Amino acid sequence: MTTQKKLYRDVENGKVSGVCAGLADYFDTDVTIIRVVWLILLFCAGSGLLAYIILALVVEPKSVVLKRMQKEQGTVVEEDNDDPFSKYDK
Repeated sequence: MTTQKKLYRDVENGKVSGVCAGLADYFDTDVTIIRVVWLILLFCAGSGLLAYIILALVVEPKSVVLKRMQKEQGTVVEEDNDDPFSKYDK
């Protein structure tokens, strides 16, 4: 069984909004290389900033993507929570 790659923002390992860290995970490369490419696009073409902002707004965070993948596979693990009303916060 092959796992399908998903694009997400890695907000835990990211510097600004996690776009470069998520792209590095997706392409299985070092995050420094992705950041250097973004800087080159920013200074040379000027489109790097616009692309970064669009990806920061459109791409979902890693936690949301992983929860959706677990739900699709039927392996959702309920979290232990002391708040009895947390199930109504959805």
